[in-house]
Amino acid sequence: MNTAQQNPVANTFMLVLAILVVIGGVVGYYLLDGQPDFIRMLAVIGALIVAGFIAYKTQQGRALFDFLKAADLERRKIVWPTRTETLQTTVIIGVVTLIVSFILFGMDLFFSWGVRLLMGGGV
Repeated sequence: MNTAQQNPVANTFMLVLAILVVIGGVVGYYLLDGQPDFIRMLAVIGALIVAGFIAYKTQQGRALFDFLKAADLERRKIVWPTRTETLQTTVIIGVVTLIVSFILFGMDLFFSWGVRLLMGGGV
């Protein structure tokens, strides 16, 4: 087992170091103001990669990596509908929406008529 995984002080130190590396990458982006954007972005991406490796050595980093692996495994289990199923569902939703809109329109006419009748506006 890694000492950072056993020692909470070392674990915290490594997390703080990873955060400082990310901050250093962002500061480096602004310090390289005269350089091309490609170089500036490489500084940030490099800092993120180094910080990721440092954070991975901590207990929280390992837990996050395990969680992401499990989430990817669950994502692979998703079964997407076929084109035909999607089209059929869309048509059904459209038809139901039309039917409900006509029902609501009829109810609105009926209640408007009832309110006019109660208010003495006539039929």
